[in-house]
Amino acid sequence: MMNMSIGVLLPMPDGPPPGFFHRDQDSDSSESKDPARAKRVIVVDDEVRIASTLVEILKGEGFEAVFASTGETALELARQFQPDVVLSDVIIPGLNGIEVGVRMSELFPKCRVILFSGQAATLDLLRDARARGYEFEILAKPIKPAALLAIIRRQ
Repeated sequence: MMNMSIGVLLPMPDGPPPGFFHRDQDSDSSESKDPARAKRVIVVDDEVRIASTLVEILKGEGFEAVFASTGETALELARQFQPDVVLSDVIIPGLNGIEVGVRMSELFPKCRVILFSGQAATLDLLRDARARGYEFEILAKPIKPAALLAIIRRQ
């Protein structure tokens, strides 16, 4: 297992355009419900270097993983990708991570939503989501890969 913290990576100086998401050319886009297939994970973070690093860690552990840099793009991507897990930063421009989690839960009731944040404002947003009937797991930044993998693998 890697023993590094993701939060220490520097953002790309000239980040991608708004709404950018990454998907490898060789990723399977079928909507198969084969239980033997790898879990599909969408990572949502406006810090592209963090998102892409998390995707690479997940792929190295056998997951199918893609990332989106906005909540809106993550929702569009989810319709094609059919995620089992969504891992989202809470504080992102536009649609915040909690709203992404709420909408993903509505679109894909079996999809697990795991949020992460390094911001104190997250607590108020989580209280609001709980009041609306949504409960999400939350990780603090910087994310430790071993802890993240253990949470994703937990049923």
